[in-house]
Amino acid sequence: MSGRAVPDIPAVPRLPHSAAEGPEGIRKEYVHLGRSEMVLLTSWWCKEDGEFSLSARWPAPAAGLAYDQRMLTQTVRQSGLTIAHAAYGAPLSDHTVLNYFDFTVAPGFQVPSDAPCDLTVEVTVKNAKTRGNRVSSLDMDFRVYRDGDMAARAESEFGWLSTRVYRRLRGEHFEVDWNTWPLPDPVEPRIVGRSAPVDVVLSAGDRPRHWQLRNDVENTVLYDHPVDHVPGLALMEAAHQAANAALHPARFEPTTVTSAFERYAEFDRPCWIEADVLPAAPGETSVLVTATQDGETVFRSRLDGPCG
Repeated sequence: MSGRAVPDIPAVPRLPHSAAEGPEGIRKEYVHLGRSEMVLLTSWWCKEDGEFSLSARWPAPAAGLAYDQRMLTQTVRQSGLTIAHAAYGAPLSDHTVLNYFDFTVAPGFQVPSDAPCDLTVEVTVKNAKTRGNRVSSLDMDFRVYRDGDMAARAESEFGWLSTRVYRRLRGEHFEVDWNTWPLPDPVEPRIVGRSAPVDVVLSAGDRPRHWQLRNDVENTVLYDHPVDHVPGLALMEAAHQAANAALHPARFEPTTVTSAFERYAEFDRPCWIEADVLPAAPGETSVLVTATQDGETVFRSRLDGPCG
């Protein structure tokens, strides 16, 4: 895990009422999705150099959830990709690399349970790197607002590799036989904070707080289209579910999450998810989730927040 500090959420700043340029629509290709229904963004515009604003709409969450973390991480992902392709010219044919993904959520944040919810995402590009005449990485800060109040803040670095470089990096894993891997049975959905078996990404392991990752392509929120490795957002969802399972039956509300992607997780062999409850300040709970494959760490995430 890196020593990055996740930015605090400042006191309810208000959104600007106008932008330097009018909004533009979202192309499905910008967000690398095959299903239009999972495109959460509705428009974007450039306010000034390095500053952007996007509009998003979330579906109502499942019953009993204040909000769906998958909608938050997917919104940040889609916002970063849209800005990269539309404003910085990152080629759609390049392969995206996600190095880290950290976010904080305002305690008590919730969205309506009976209707879609409109949000605004403000993005600042803090550092843009190029390789030749192409963008190679963007370090970005995201602020997500609902009704003018900041609901969440995130930081992430997106990078891009040409197909030639990516093919050499991935070797024999550049192409996979999609959906041919074994699919172990899911744990009970309520244990991991989900309502349907298809949404569960964990299968029981051989000891407490230890699970096997299950990649169910019917879970179209995480597996929209064939890819050559386990999606980063699927690993983040595994961390979220593992933390909930480790603390069950207590209700866990992670408000600070830091995630580091260290290696690619492959589909053709087991990936193991383990949760450790760490010492934390009074009133807080901290869980470290580690994903390993072939004895190597592929992903780490630390989740902190109240638990009761």
